[in-house]
Amino acid sequence: MNLLKTIEKVKANWGGKYFSIEFVKNPKKVVREWRSSGGIVVHLTMYGIPIDNIIEKIIEKNTKILVIVGSEKVEGWYYYNSDYNIAIGNQPHSEVAALAIFLDRIYKGGELNIQFSDAKLSIIPQERGKKVRKNE
Repeated sequence: MNLLKTIEKVKANWGGKYFSIEFVKNPKKVVREWRSSGGIVVHLTMYGIPIDNIIEKIIEKNTKILVIVGSEKVEGWYYYNSDYNIAIGNQPHSEVAALAIFLDRIYKGGELNIQFSDAKLSIIPQERGKKVRKNE
């Protein structure tokens, strides 16, 4: 199963219809258009400003955010065309972990309690085992 199908299946079962994913041929154009439409671009990189020094400024903007998750091969162009280059620590780390930490700071921990209204399934927290409920 490819990535797009996997994400669509997750959205269908667990909700979050406003999440989107797409593969684009010209990501620089996406960045330019995003910024032109009033959104901000955040580039997560270990070379940026520490997240705790800048996160409140981003939250205060209260606008849509395009997140670029950096890795070893990110072109220099993205460092100069992002509104914010943010470091989740200055040591090598997982890109998924960087995104998780960024989202946790943006939502101030509230993401842990989000329940999507369009979810077909819900988890019932258990001390042991797994319990999933089908929503009506």
